[in-house]
Amino acid sequence: MIAEISVVPIGQGIDLAQHVAKVLKVIDESGLDYKLNAMGTVIEGDSGRVFDLIKKCHNTMLEASQRVYTTVKIDERRDTKKKMLDHKISAVEQIAGRNFKK
Repeated sequence: MIAEISVVPIGQGIDLAQHVAKVLKVIDESGLDYKLNAMGTVIEGDSGRVFDLIKKCHNTMLEASQRVYTTVKIDERRDTKKKMLDHKISAVEQIAGRNFKK
């Protein structure tokens, strides 16, 4: 399973990097594969571990804010065991015949 999450503390100002860093520490310590992007973080792993991590990330942000807005997008395939985090991008690049910006 891969899941993209974005965890946003409401009412904590404009620059949220310090809050995001706390959540990224939780993700990094989970041992799951992940990639940070400008709008969230994509996490890959067993569905149970991914869901547990999403809850932990949300609760971590709740420690710093009275209100938290969390979005989650999930892509789960049961027909393959490929690591989808990189495969999805490389498959598109292969068909396009070129690499895209990362």
